[in-house]
Amino acid sequence: MSQVHRKNLLAIYQAAIDGVNGRAAVRRYLMSRSFNMTTPCYLIAIGKAAASMAEGTFDVMAAQIEHALIITRHGYGGAFTNVPESHPVELIEAGHPQPDEHSLIAGQRLLSLLDDAPDNAEFIFLISGGASTLVEVLPALIELVELQRINRWLLGSGLAIDEINQIRQTLSLIKGGRLIPHLKGRMTLNLLMSDVPDDDPAVIGSGLLVKQSHHCPQAIIDKIPDWLRRYPGENMTGLSEPESPVETAIVASASDARKSAAIAAEELGYCVYCHSHFIDGDAMLAGQQLISELNNCEPGVHIWSGETTVQLPGEPGQGGRCQHLALAAAEAMQPDSLIILLAAGTDGSDGGINQFEADAGALVDSGTLCRARLDGYDVEEALIQANAGAFLAASGDLISTGPTGANVMDLMIACIPGKLAPVLI
Repeated sequence: MSQVHRKNLLAIYQAAIDGVNGRAAVRRYLMSRSFNMTTPCYLIAIGKAAASMAEGTFDVMAAQIEHALIITRHGYGGAFTNVPESHPVELIEAGHPQPDEHSLIAGQRLLSLLDDAPDNAEFIFLISGGASTLVEVLPALIELVELQRINRWLLGSGLAIDEINQIRQTLSLIKGGRLIPHLKGRMTLNLLMSDVPDDDPAVIGSGLLVKQSHHCPQAIIDKIPDWLRRYPGENMTGLSEPESPVETAIVASASDARKSAAIAAEELGYCVYCHSHFIDGDAMLAGQQLISELNNCEPGVHIWSGETTVQLPGEPGQGGRCQHLALAAAEAMQPDSLIILLAAGTDGSDGGINQFEADAGALVDSGTLCRARLDGYDVEEALIQANAGAFLAASGDLISTGPTGANVMDLMIACIPGKLAPVLI
């Protein structure tokens, strides 16, 4: 019976991803409105779901697109990887979670496209998570190797995503609304797939087209090492931004994924509980707390969204935040526990520096520890060394999807087997 519930959780997870597919979400939004058929339209898609979102735009208004620039993660180009040169699509694949030289190339190409577009052009931006590292224009005092050092520290710092983005914005010439002057007052539609709590447009993709303060709060500066503090101080001056008609809309979010998961679970006959509180903070503590909460929950399927952090050791092992959370949860389960927990990213990747790109997360139960111990793995050592991925590979509990065309944070979906009851959402 446990295998049936495991299979069902994977189906529920897939339904959640399908419910926030970038192509479908953008197509649905664009079909709800009208456009000037004679105005040249420039499409700019940035993020891990960029290719999927761009497909949705081409589905609706391919004839109006003068040129498309798609900036996404290496291997995430999808249908645009082998586009003929005659087609108006330019694809740049760049580094994530670590920016690389292609991220800087993408930044310069983005500025060139905006600067060279005609005065009567209109822009459609499609922004999803990952944009912060995939495209960048740096001030003169920061080179790529230093940006990578900064990003490596940020990823392992344990800081919340909004704190990380506030630091990133002070180090960039395009983040935090600094891209707005390059629009030169031209009409712009800014469609966002939210991968942040509360769907704040200023945080999604580090707010490329959202006018905001560039001051990094002292409370955040106090959390960073001395060698990093000089950069926010050097580059936190404001920017004079002309008014530009930017219309912003959220086309997909974590709440949409939870709703799709709940519908799928209901159709499978489960009693469903969608939890509104966001799962964040330290991944290991979050995993332990989820099991403590589930020990007192009613039977059925329980659904959360979240994005946790992992404070990395000097030489981290394999894995990401969802794998770390799942392994900590497995350790917290009683040997006879019936709980099954899935923790996975909606983009098909788990956000770790050292992980296989196809690993999205893990699906664990009370037998996880025993299965990995047969191969000599120790759970406490794996958590200390941030090596959850290797442990979960040994236990056979990794979830691997590859690029999904979506990115709305992580999902935690738990099943407590029991007598089925009416759905409660």
